[in-house]
Order: sequence, then C-alpha cells, then structure tokens
Amino acid sequence: MSKVRIATTSLAGCFGCHMSFLDMDERLVELLEHVELNRSPLTDIKQIGHCDLGLIEGGLCNSENVVVLKEFRAHCKTLVAVGACA
Repeated sequence: MSKVRIATTSLAGCFGCHMSFLDMDERLVELLEHVELNRSPLTDIKQIGHCDLGLIEGGLCNSENVVVLKEFRAHCKTLVAVGACA
C-alpha cells in the first residue's frame, strides 16, 4: 500500500500546530510508516510536489502567503486549514 503524501506550511501563524504535531513523540515513527512528508518545516523541503493532503496553519496577511496558499491548492488533492489562527 502506498503512503499518503502530506505537505504542511505555516502562513502568518505561530507554528503552534507544527509544535503540537511534534509532541506526538515516538508515535511519529508509527505515523511515518503510513505517510510521506513533502514540503514542510519539519522536512525543510522548499518545493511542493503533488500531494494527497495539504495542511495550512495560520492566516493570510501578505502577498507571499497568498502565493504559498495558491501553490498548495494547485498541488494538493485535499487542503485543510488547521489551528485557531487559520
């Protein structure tokens, strides 16, 4: 079975959602058996590939945020806003 490809980003957010994700500790190892992280602050990959799921943290506050959001929309089958500031 193929892994689900996930991309994440923080727009004008605090990175709190990414920090909460890292709080999964050793459960991350099990999760990585099922998912492949693409562009993400967690991987330091700068270019986004085609992904099954895009997770967007933070709100839009400048033109760079708009460009990133449009890139994610173009490359992700499903796009989800996460966190209070999203």
